[in-house]
Amino acid sequence: MDKRIYVAPARYSGPRGEGVLSGKRLVVKDLFAIKGERTGQGNPDLLAQAPIEATTATVVLALQQAGADYRARTTTDELAYSLNGTNGHYGTPENPRAPLRLPGGSSVGSAVAVARGEAEIGLGTDTGGSIRVPASYCGLYGLRPTHGRVAMTGLKPLAPRFDTVGWLTRDLATLTQVSQVLLTDSTATRMPARVIMLIPEGLMAGPYQHLLGLLSRRLETLGFVCERRMLTQAFMARASEAFRILQGCEIRRTHQSWLSTPEHAPESQWPALNPDIAARLGWCMTLTDADEQAAEASANSVRRWYCQQLAGKEGEGKESEAMFLLPTTPGASPLCKESHQVMEVYRHHLMGLTALAGLNGAPQISLPWLHDSAARVSGELMPPPWGVSLLGLPGRDESLLALARLLEA
Repeated sequence: MDKRIYVAPARYSGPRGEGVLSGKRLVVKDLFAIKGERTGQGNPDLLAQAPIEATTATVVLALQQAGADYRARTTTDELAYSLNGTNGHYGTPENPRAPLRLPGGSSVGSAVAVARGEAEIGLGTDTGGSIRVPASYCGLYGLRPTHGRVAMTGLKPLAPRFDTVGWLTRDLATLTQVSQVLLTDSTATRMPARVIMLIPEGLMAGPYQHLLGLLSRRLETLGFVCERRMLTQAFMARASEAFRILQGCEIRRTHQSWLSTPEHAPESQWPALNPDIAARLGWCMTLTDADEQAAEASANSVRRWYCQQLAGKEGEGKESEAMFLLPTTPGASPLCKESHQVMEVYRHHLMGLTALAGLNGAPQISLPWLHDSAARVSGELMPPPWGVSLLGLPGRDESLLALARLLEA
């Protein structure tokens, strides 16, 4: 068993039933409670100290009862606080679709197991992009649902205001089946009248521009109105910074029982952490109420823009509702050899895209429809994968899936 991917094989099979997921193998991120196992959150010290779980997370039980065969617990970036897929304790799993590049995190083990064909369903979480980013980098389908639609019982939190359960598959049919099981409060699917294709400023990638042309023709044939909008660098920077600070404040509140405060454990008594994660946790502890209030004001401006774009103009009615189409990530996955400094700059650019769903509690589906030919380097036999996303108003999860099926057809 590859320790870079798997923390432990299943020790407890659970009450598996018969249903739409029968015959499909399931792997679960090391944040979910599994009866009889320990939850380590990507850290060996935390794993050793963790109690043995008495119950299984609600979402895992639901998948098992629908027939999914739970096979193993998978690795995660420590505390799920990264988007790279690296972990100094367990190692970095090789990206099956682009071995020279990062696999993406923090649901890295689940993503790589699915991409390698060792499971059909990878269960993970998405706070700042931890389903969408590995889906883009590993050429998978991934869904971050509307915040609050899927039960979080039995899940170790990072930043509860933004945490969601999410899932990864190799095909859209399986992604849809998992969604039918977990999105139990579903309502009638309502297709939008418009699709707004977002072009991030500075992104002149040929594959994305070409895909926009193909999808525009397909959408117009189906009766949709297509619009193109520039997503400015200033707007993306504002969204990224607002999300980063608000998430940091949530993380501080979640983990303050053991972070370096006078009445709790000093930093010297933390579990052994990778330097980048330790630095981010330390930064979280420096955030003030004033920082949070300023970030909230910026986030409100992003939310107003988001709703105005997708909900349509006042008085036009629901028939003017729209969805966004945009790149999931700025391009293909960064190379494994990139420096820490380069990756920190890249992280801010990346979160300028992923923060839109987080700040709005909105659903987003990443689709493996692109390859970044411009990013191809010596030694790569094929252009690395790159995801494109559909993003909608909260509660429109089924509409995203339905539109993805129409377009993929």
